[in-house]
Amino acid sequence: MFLLSDSSSIIAKTERGCKNLSNLDATLKNLFGFDTFREGQREIIEAVMNQQDVLAILPTGRGKTLCYHLPSLILGGLTLVISPLVSLMEDQVTQMKASGNKRVAHLSSLLNQQEKQDLMMGLGNLDLLFLSPEMASLPFVKRALVRQKITLFVIDEAHCISHWGHEFRTDYLRLNSLRSSLGNPSCLALTATATPLVEKDIRGQLKMENEVVIRYPVNRENIYIGIEEVASVQEKHALLIARINQVETPAIIYTGTRQETERIAGLLKRETNFESSFYHGGLTKEDRLLIQHQFIHDELDIICCTNAFGMGINKSNVRTVIHLHLPSSIEQYVQEIGRAGRDQSQSTALLIYQPEDHLLPLSFIENEFPDDDLLNHLSDESDFSHYSLEELRNFYQLDDNSYRMLHYYLDQENLIEEGNLQLNEQQQHVIKKLRVKFQTRKKEKILQLERIKSFVLSRTCLRRYVSHYFEEEILVLPEFCCSQCQLTETYLKEIDSINYNVRSERSIHKESDWSKELENMLITNAGGLYGK
Repeated sequence: MFLLSDSSSIIAKTERGCKNLSNLDATLKNLFGFDTFREGQREIIEAVMNQQDVLAILPTGRGKTLCYHLPSLILGGLTLVISPLVSLMEDQVTQMKASGNKRVAHLSSLLNQQEKQDLMMGLGNLDLLFLSPEMASLPFVKRALVRQKITLFVIDEAHCISHWGHEFRTDYLRLNSLRSSLGNPSCLALTATATPLVEKDIRGQLKMENEVVIRYPVNRENIYIGIEEVASVQEKHALLIARINQVETPAIIYTGTRQETERIAGLLKRETNFESSFYHGGLTKEDRLLIQHQFIHDELDIICCTNAFGMGINKSNVRTVIHLHLPSSIEQYVQEIGRAGRDQSQSTALLIYQPEDHLLPLSFIENEFPDDDLLNHLSDESDFSHYSLEELRNFYQLDDNSYRMLHYYLDQENLIEEGNLQLNEQQQHVIKKLRVKFQTRKKEKILQLERIKSFVLSRTCLRRYVSHYFEEEILVLPEFCCSQCQLTETYLKEIDSINYNVRSERSIHKESDWSKELENMLITNAGGLYGK
């Protein structure tokens, strides 16, 4: 934690050492009270301090936040952090302020209009500002940022550029333009997972130059990977109840839909004694923050959620992650199981699968892109100057994601002016290009889904399968590896035996401590009675 709350005092105290990177250990101790860096942190920070563009692929729990928090205090100017979720940035700001750094803020929908304006007026008083790519794209925000000296441009959870940016969050694709308007400050992109193809996409979208790529293996040796197949939903729920009574909590249970999170939470309340709740994007902001707070502070044993929960959640003691659906990709799966065991203690990842589970993510993919009828309509008609894109949206009943996607790509082709379509003699060529782009992305997503289906059905070591997918190699397998190397039932019995012995030792230790404390109390009281 911070030893000083005034960052100007911190800078004055450490700036001489910070300019000499050999004194980074002393800087870490002075600013944060830590004696050593975690693996990968020093390497990343040194590259950032040398004003290089950096792409860092660092497993969950390795302390990615420090890699920009420390430089933000010593570089001068403003560090800008692009973060994907309001709950994530709000949590990070709260923790930084609690540890003593008051010159940090987030610009998000949690603030009212007056608070946003006040924050924009006071940017010069900040070391670090969190905001989403959508918020960063707003004209009044861009005007305020351009007036500041931005020394470091950070993209947290940078895999979102590749996984989300091309479709439903196209403002990720505008980040390079934003960076350019800010004078091209050094860029730090951070993620826990990225295949070589995703890595290439991130670097290309951000137009990194002479970048340093720092990659650590995705393999988390302390997480057992278990997959079990069932024949029906009823069997899936029965196996879940059996397993949740065998594994350690806190636990996160991922489902495919909002409705299912509520059903599973209700099932757990009826069939178990665990404190549980559900979390999804349909809840109010206040309810989401409350549930997140309760889980982080161990007031809930289990959270049942969609993939809207978990990214960046600072909870080191999650013991179990269970999937009751098929994630859309191996990257998503690895991201989500990586929320277990951040304290390096033995943890468990289970996926309970039935053959029909691939149909749900497949339907999501099929409905993710603009309707072919709309593209045909745009391609066939010669004059759309009297149509607004909003009118076409309503006519074709486009959802928000499809609308934003279509708006972005038509805008990139200079076919939108003041909200109206400006189609011309090039329109057929443009629409054909968009159709090919959407079809290509759809095929890529279906291929990702096929790969995780192959992973689930694999009869070889699951840990090696994941590492091979990321083009990495495992030399030595851990004692508790996966359900192909050791049956889940056998693993759970062994872990339960180990945990039972640990709990027994703790109980004896606590009883001994209590006996000594009681003895001391009696001696003290007796001394008082006898005037000693």
